Amino acid sequence: MAEEEESGTGNRNVPLPYAPLPPGASGPLDPPPLGAPPPGFGPQLVIAEGVLTKAAGAADRVFDAFHGPARSVDEPTGKAARELAGRESAAALRTSLKNWQNQSKAAETWLTRIAESLRASSGTYTSTEKGVEQQFSVLRTYG
Repeated sequence: MAEEEESGTGNRNVPLPYAPLPPGASGPLDPPPLGAPPPGFGPQLVIAEGVLTKAAGAADRVFDAFHGPARSVDEPTGKAARELAGRESAAALRTSLKNWQNQSKAAETWLTRIAESLRASSGTYTSTEKGVEQQFSVLRTYG
């Protein structure tokens, strides 16, 4: 290496600096042609009017169908635990009831949030559609 430095030729293992391709040549870093869509953009998502609101209503109906039966176990299980007072079965019943109540409340919260999210998404989607349509309608009048 000392000989190369002394002769001024440098290290032959260093890669050559990047040089752009001459005009008309193509390489791996060239941008895509203008007519080609960018990768990853497929067909646009189009949601029919009222679909998200209808889905929110379905989530509400599932909540209503679940809530009553889920709460129906509270009284009989509590009564059974009181009847078995002082036994291990009573503690097991109270523990299982508490776990059931926690799980059913979590499911109800989940269903409520889904319905709220669908309603909010419906409003946002509809207002965005109308806003974009209004912006482009101005362009159509001048075009």
